[in-house]
Amino acid sequence: MKILLTTEGETLDSKIAKRFGEAPYYLVYDSETKELDARVNEGHDDNHQSLVDLVNQGVKVFILGNTGPNAFNVLKKAGATMYLARQLTAEQALDKLLNSELEELTKSTLKKPIRDK
Repeated sequence: MKILLTTEGETLDSKIAKRFGEAPYYLVYDSETKELDARVNEGHDDNHQSLVDLVNQGVKVFILGNTGPNAFNVLKKAGATMYLARQLTAEQALDKLLNSELEELTKSTLKKPIRDK
């Protein structure tokens, strides 16, 4: 299973970012191979195609600090599952996920996109 963690840095010691779209890094962890791929978050366009691309690359689980309704709906429609992890390092969040201790999101944590005024 491929798991994406939204983080402030490029290692598992990094904190989970407070905002999904504004996270400096995406860490993609493969639970089968135990490999970690750190990627700079290039941001996403209005239709969030980059998120759909991640799901198409096999990322089915997203661990994040917050998400707006647009990203949430795009990921849900693409078949991804999202989990809330606040004030944790990526390693702590990953451990909690693998031990079924993270809350699965059933709706976005924000009422509107951050960029909407």
